[in-house]
Amino acid sequence: MVSKDTYIAVLAGMGGFSDGFALLLGGAALLSLSQYFKLTPSVEGLIISAPFIGSVIGSLIFGRLSDLFGRRAIFLNVLLFFVLGSLVSALAYSIPLLVAGRLLVGIGIGGDIPSGASLVAELSSERSRGRLISVQSILWGLGGASAALVALPLLGLMGSESWRIILGLGAVPPLIVLLLRRSVNESWVWELKRRNSAFRLRDRGKYTLTLAFTAASLFVWTFILAIFANYTPTILVDAMKLSKSMALLIGGLQWIGFVAGGLLVFKYCDRLGRRRLIIPATVGEAVLLGLSALVVKDPIAMSIMLFILWVLGGIGYIVNSIYSAELFPTLLRGTSSGLGFSAGRLGGYLSTLIIPSLLLAIGLSNIFLITVFLISPLAMVCLIAAPSSENKSLDELEGQYY
Repeated sequence: MVSKDTYIAVLAGMGGFSDGFALLLGGAALLSLSQYFKLTPSVEGLIISAPFIGSVIGSLIFGRLSDLFGRRAIFLNVLLFFVLGSLVSALAYSIPLLVAGRLLVGIGIGGDIPSGASLVAELSSERSRGRLISVQSILWGLGGASAALVALPLLGLMGSESWRIILGLGAVPPLIVLLLRRSVNESWVWELKRRNSAFRLRDRGKYTLTLAFTAASLFVWTFILAIFANYTPTILVDAMKLSKSMALLIGGLQWIGFVAGGLLVFKYCDRLGRRRLIIPATVGEAVLLGLSALVVKDPIAMSIMLFILWVLGGIGYIVNSIYSAELFPTLLRGTSSGLGFSAGRLGGYLSTLIIPSLLLAIGLSNIFLITVFLISPLAMVCLIAAPSSENKSLDELEGQYY
C-alpha cells in the first residue's frame, strides 16, 4: 500500500518527468528540425534554450505566488502552460512561433518544480524528507530516458516533419498529471504558518549565504547537464558520425546514469546525510570532466564517460535540489526554491544557447575544460560549506533564521 506522502511525491515528481521527457524530445526533434528549417547554430541554440529561460520566468513568478496563495493552487494548474506550449511547438510554422511554444513549456515546469518540492518537503517527516524530495528529480531522469525510446521509432515518420509529432508528445505526461493532482490537499504546514504571521526573518546574512550556495550549485550543475541533455544526439551524429538511432540510444543511456545517481541519493541521503554524498559527487565530476576532454574522438569511451558523469550529476544535482526545498523558512520556501531553480535554469539557458556556436569555434574538448573551470570552485565550496540537514525537522531548520 502506497502511503499518502509517497503518492504526493510521485505526483510532484511527474512534473519533473514531463520536463525530462520534453528536454530529450527537444534534442531528438533537433535532428529533423535542423533539416526542415535549415537552422544555423545560433538559431538551434535559441530553440533549445527557450525552455530554460521560460523556466527562469516561471520559477520566479510562481515560486513567490506559492508562498502567497498556497502550494495547491500552483501545483494544480501551472502545467497547463506545459501542455499549451507543447501543442504550439508541434503546430509551429515559423521559428518565432516554435520558440514561443518552447518558452511556454519552460514557464510550466519553472512554476511546477518549486511548488511541488515545497509541498513534498512540508508533508514529509524528517526521517523520509530527503528521499521523498529526490523522487521529483529521479523521475526527471526517467522522463529523459523514456523520451529516447519514444522518439527513436518516430524519427522515420513524416520525413523532415517528424519533429512535430515528437514535440507534440510532450503534452501527454503533464495532461495526465493535471487530472491526477485534483485529489491533493493544501500543505497544512503552510496553512499553519500562514495563520501565524509572527515569523520575521532576523538573520538575513545566513539566509543570503544559504540561498547563494544553493543557487550557485544549481547554476553550475544545470549548466553542465543541460549541454548533454540536449546536444548529445546532435554531437554524436555530427562530430562522431554515428547513426541517429545509435545517438539517441546513447543519449538515453546517460539519463539512466542520472537515475542511478538519484537512486543512490534516495537510499542514502537520509542515512548517510547530504554532505557525505555531495562532496565526492562534485569532486568526482570535476575530475571526470577533465578526463573526458581526452576521449572526445572515441564514441565508446565517450559513452562510458557520459554515463558516469550523469551518475555523479544525478547525485550532485538532486542533493542540491533537496537543500533548495528544505533549508528555508516555510513562508519563503517557494520563493527561495524558485530563486534556486531559476538560477539553475539560467545556467541551462546560457549553456544551451552558446554551445552550438562554441562547438564550431573551440570544439568539444575545450567545452569540457570550461565545465571543469566552472565546477572546481564549487567542489571547494562544498568541502567547506555543504550543510548536514538530515534528521532535522523543518522547524529546526527554520529556527536558524530567527
